[in-house]
Amino acid sequence: MKNMKMTALTATAALLAIAGVAQAAPAELNIYGASAQYTYWNAQGQHYASSRLGCTAGAAVNNGGKHGFVSATNCTSTLVPVNAATGHRDLDIRYSGIASAEGVLAVSKQAPQDATLATGCNVANGERLMYASSSTLVCKQVHVGTSDVAGESLAQNSSGQKLGPMGGGAFSASFSGVSTAGLTPNNTVVVPFGFFVNSAVTAKTCTAGLVGNYCLANTDCDTAPANATGTCGAAATITNISREEAAMIFSQQVGDWSDLGSYFTAQPVVACLRHAGSGTHATLDLAVMNTSWGAGIATSESAGSVWFNQGSGDEIKCINGATTATPTGSLIGAIGYADGDQAVGVANTSQNVKQLKYNGFYPTRTAIRNGLYDFYSNAWLYTNGPTTGLAADLVAYAQDPANVPASKANYWAAVAEMKYNKSADNTYPAYVGASIPMLP
Repeated sequence: MKNMKMTALTATAALLAIAGVAQAAPAELNIYGASAQYTYWNAQGQHYASSRLGCTAGAAVNNGGKHGFVSATNCTSTLVPVNAATGHRDLDIRYSGIASAEGVLAVSKQAPQDATLATGCNVANGERLMYASSSTLVCKQVHVGTSDVAGESLAQNSSGQKLGPMGGGAFSASFSGVSTAGLTPNNTVVVPFGFFVNSAVTAKTCTAGLVGNYCLANTDCDTAPANATGTCGAAATITNISREEAAMIFSQQVGDWSDLGSYFTAQPVVACLRHAGSGTHATLDLAVMNTSWGAGIATSESAGSVWFNQGSGDEIKCINGATTATPTGSLIGAIGYADGDQAVGVANTSQNVKQLKYNGFYPTRTAIRNGLYDFYSNAWLYTNGPTTGLAADLVAYAQDPANVPASKANYWAAVAEMKYNKSADNTYPAYVGASIPMLP
């Protein structure tokens, strides 16, 4: 009888060795960090699970724009261990988008800047509060930390309310770079950033002749001598911002929109910024403001004309003119910046938020990879020690432009398709040649 039991145990062990080690719960891939990458990794989590791992993947469950969860069951890939409770290969993919610095801090097992992010969690084990499978937040070990910039580029500071005009209590953040020592870095996709404005920010532009130019009179729109007379149209929501205008606004050099030209409707400028620790904020600082030749970025809240916000969703609410916990928006002179594909969300709502062109172009995938648009960063995925298993497979999958989820394909580019790219967060793009070219 003993030999029969041992034989059965040996056979079971052999099966488990073939199938992967079983566990009494779904496997987990917990990703944490950059707010701007929140919608991308929620979409990619579902896409990766179904297309790469052969799972039946449910839609991403969204908790207030900060925590997401994808349930994947009946996977065919042996990278996913067997769930002993179901006998199938099941996987839970989580993504929490808070701020880039928090992704690096979590995966390197350091305390968060905001202590509430790890209430009751084992910080020494790299745990943070993440989505369970419903609206409950539970402590989970972070396997991958994301950042929009290299950890060492997070060298900004800010102070004000945590959630800008929404309140949230006093909050300050100061970074001189977040060490990535002991972490393995991986670049996967390019994060497209863009500017957004409240629809009340209006100016007069030419509707004939020098179409798009600002104007006060028809003669301002005339083309070359002896050509057709132009037409100056009525004031409408602006559609473009230049680098110079952005530098002046976010360094507090202008207090009223008419300071940028009397063709703007006069009203106070309300600058919405992200708190320090945000990779979006760091990219604005390094790629747009660039203090070596530009202007220093604002660092503290200023009587309602400058607001700092914790997450990308909070930033959009600020631009929308939010002043309460359940905002309906106000028509104010607000402007801010966020991941470019926020345009999809604001276009599908009744918010007072419009996406702007930057130096004449929107932050589209084709504009970014072809050298027309430079307000972007290379996404970083960090692991503690070597990148292995599901994390390594996800990195390889995301690096291929063919695997960008369809819902993100207009904005997000994979690193392999970039014809022009930055060698560092504070350098200007240069020609690199795409290892996997895409058209156009």
